[in-house]
Amino acid sequence: MPPQIATAPRRARSPRPAAGPAADGAAHALDRALAPVKDGLEAVSAMVLAELADPVARTVVYLIAAGGKRLRPALVLLAGASGPAPNRTGLIEIATAVELIHTATLIHDDIIDRSPLRRAQPTFHHRWGTERAVLMGDYLHATAFTLIARQDSFVMQAMADVCRQLCRGELREVEARYRLDLTEAEYLDIIRDKTASLIGGCCRCGARLGGCDDETTERLAAFGMSFGLAFQIIDDCLDLSGDERQLGKSILTDLDKGALSLPVIYLARSLSERERMRLFAPLRRGDVNPAFLARVAAAARQTGAIAKAQERARALLDEALTAGGMNGLRSSYQDLADYAVTRRS
Repeated sequence: MPPQIATAPRRARSPRPAAGPAADGAAHALDRALAPVKDGLEAVSAMVLAELADPVARTVVYLIAAGGKRLRPALVLLAGASGPAPNRTGLIEIATAVELIHTATLIHDDIIDRSPLRRAQPTFHHRWGTERAVLMGDYLHATAFTLIARQDSFVMQAMADVCRQLCRGELREVEARYRLDLTEAEYLDIIRDKTASLIGGCCRCGARLGGCDDETTERLAAFGMSFGLAFQIIDDCLDLSGDERQLGKSILTDLDKGALSLPVIYLARSLSERERMRLFAPLRRGDVNPAFLARVAAAARQTGAIAKAQERARALLDEALTAGGMNGLRSSYQDLADYAVTRRS
């Protein structure tokens, strides 16, 4: 008899993150950033529960609730609050929709990465199987678009474009696997689609629903794109240098599936051809193993490749903060930037 999934799973106890100034600073920065939209985020949580009232769909709520930072819905709400005439109903609906879309991409990404953990919980496919995971991701996308369909044509088109970019980015990443000649520009194009497009779309749609003019809307969208690029670069650095217990998810998953991240690109560029050929020989054969992954991670730390990628992320965040259009909420956007570069999970 197949396993039943009609009730929400019992949440496992999350491991306690290691304490430290950086971790504490990141948490405080995030709390400050989200403070202006706290009430809106609570409304988003309520709408998620309402939209996933079906017993089968409710099984995915733990993925949304278990440690999620809610950055994407928060950016929708912050951009909306930057405008002169926020449409609260529309903002809550779109913030809910992007949370559902993001969760759907996490479910599908975990299948691709064969990840057993997400936010210190068993991943959906690991708990209930790949068939159910694929279908659940599709269900969440469809549910999101029932909310998006209530908005004006600008918002609907923007979100449709985002979903196309998300899929294109994932496809491009698959096509670029095991390519030691992958350039920084190609890598940035991939993450612009697979990560930054959704974050930029959050800011663009939020600004529109906040009543911002076209120029301000595009300025806030530009912030979102630069922030999204930086966030993904930091995520890729954590995949090489992070603590799996702190992150609450598997590490070294990018290179394990042959995907070259920015710190690995910088590492490969820093080596002589002979050193590069020797270090990455298992990757060229498509035969990666834990020992190889550990060697690459150590080399990325020792050569400064991870530090260089982190500096690239900081430069992108500096660029993001020059976008403008933030009105009285600039301190929240600054706190988000601080969180992005100091986080450990």
